[in-house]
Amino acid sequence: MVPCEDEIIQRAASGDQEAFRLLWEAYHAVIMAAALRLCHHRSLAEDITQGTFLLAWRGLPRFQPGKPFRPWLMRILYRHALDEMERQDIYRLPLPLDEVDDPHYQGGSNVSQQRDLQAWVAEREQVRQALIQLSTDQRRVIALRYGADLTEADIAQVLGWPIGTVKSRLNRARDRLRHLLEDERK
Repeated sequence: MVPCEDEIIQRAASGDQEAFRLLWEAYHAVIMAAALRLCHHRSLAEDITQGTFLLAWRGLPRFQPGKPFRPWLMRILYRHALDEMERQDIYRLPLPLDEVDDPHYQGGSNVSQQRDLQAWVAEREQVRQALIQLSTDQRRVIALRYGADLTEADIAQVLGWPIGTVKSRLNRARDRLRHLLEDERK
């Protein structure tokens, strides 16, 4: 937590670039990690992170003093990330193998680890192909629930939807994914 965060936010909202740099330093790693969990592409995650901070800089004058800063910034990230992922059609891109970040598969060269890695990559590819077939709204709720690990209430707040809409779209998306993945395995 940044000391005197409310004061720093107020200074940044008034255009103080040094104050905004302090906020960037405090939250950059968190935002980058969340963006990477959502999109799984380092270069896109970096772009999303930059865009998030740019949107935050522009939106700071509307930030309500006394409110927690991190949830506000995370809502900006999630909305921006989802928009960018749809705009760049990220679900259609194959997962970059050089960015496999699962420590279980790092540095191993024995045959069983290679088979495990191949099975893991094949499974991820099946899920990616199934995600392509979902509607945009269904992909959004899946990305926020499982990519960002948000609760249904958090997703409703981020997307500005009623919680019932989030629940129904999430259930439909899960059912559709289950059906698509079962068909793939037959």
